[in-house]
Amino acid sequence: MAEHIHWKKTTNPDYLGAYAFDDGKDMIVKVKDIKVESIQSQQGKEDKPVMYFEGSVKPLILNKTNMKTIEQVTGSPMLDEWVGKKLQLYVAQVNGFGTMTNAVRVREFAPGE
Repeated sequence: MAEHIHWKKTTNPDYLGAYAFDDGKDMIVKVKDIKVESIQSQQGKEDKPVMYFEGSVKPLILNKTNMKTIEQVTGSPMLDEWVGKKLQLYVAQVNGFGTMTNAVRVREFAPGE
């Protein structure tokens, strides 16, 4: 019998997505860097902030929802002040493009040590 693996894990996308989380498990990460990069989206190429983490976690393309939460968690709106901070990521059901889908979100509190 085949191992129980989400199909998106086998395509090795460049960025972190909901597929990378074990069912019901959060992920605690430490921010290593944030860069603005040209990302291919449904609207074409767009410049987006991308957050990099320590360890082998893939980078996360930041959206406004997650950036507002990170500002709240870190106490700063400045991207460079987020470097070195720990965040707790989870998967939430969101309405995306007219359908419910899974998305990576940031918990509204700093993870415990």
